[in-house]
Amino acid sequence: MSATELPTKEAHILKGHEGAVLAARFNGDGNYALTCGKDRTIRLWNPHRGILIKTYKSHGREVRDVHVTSDNAKFCSCGGDRQVYYWDVSTGRVIRKFRGHDGEVNAVKFNDSSSVVVSAGFDRSLRVWDCRSHSVEPVQIIDTFLDTVMSVVLTKTEIIGGSVDGTVRTFDMRIGREMSDNLGQPVNCISISNDGNCVLAGCLDSTLRLLDRTTGELLQVYKGHISKSFKTDCCLTNSDAHVIGGSEDGLVFFWDLVDAKVVSKFRAHDLVVTSVSYHPKEDCMLTSSVDGTVRVWKK
Repeated sequence: MSATELPTKEAHILKGHEGAVLAARFNGDGNYALTCGKDRTIRLWNPHRGILIKTYKSHGREVRDVHVTSDNAKFCSCGGDRQVYYWDVSTGRVIRKFRGHDGEVNAVKFNDSSSVVVSAGFDRSLRVWDCRSHSVEPVQIIDTFLDTVMSVVLTKTEIIGGSVDGTVRTFDMRIGREMSDNLGQPVNCISISNDGNCVLAGCLDSTLRLLDRTTGELLQVYKGHISKSFKTDCCLTNSDAHVIGGSEDGLVFFWDLVDAKVVSKFRAHDLVVTSVSYHPKEDCMLTSSVDGTVRVWKK
């Protein structure tokens, strides 16, 4: 894919949030998007038509992250009120609130089967919740981090967390083993490549680092953007050919995965880009910002 085929043309602006939008996420097939933010709401959109479908309200403080199940029937959310919410998409009802974090919750992810949700918190822990059980207690707590856990990704057998303590820690759930890769800089965001071989870590020294998922070897670094004090997302395109990062000055960067050259950068927002989400199949991207908007980009 050449730089001209990257989604850098604005297709829609999704307006409705009051205040900063903290996350924008495509659903599993890329037909819908969920966004959340400072206004304590979660919003469901058809991003390809620029239409707001539904607004979800129950959080008492800002909402920092959201993730939808593979069958699009449920989603989870988290934020400043220390709880993980488990929602029914169609009714808008909160099915369960998982309580247990001793601080604000930064990130949430379902596993493949959507039976479990894992949350990352200010209390230096990852917590695992069983969506099928009626218990609101975590089924597992991972608390080996030395500082705030900012981000979490899941594979079929592993939970991977990124922390302000400078580590990316991988927990193999089958054998109960932990591996820790120390990057020496606060980790803001982690993302996994589509082939599952690499972990991309966004760090607060304005650098993205690509790690081999099995060995922890540092494969490449990506620079040019600004990431020093805000949570800004990073991810890979659906072909794994390019790395994407949001910047605190409102720009979005695309780097070539292999040689780390900046192949495209453009102004997506006026203020900090908080989130980037790439469509699972098409060359289409969502960005969100402190400026209160979500933008849909196509090639």
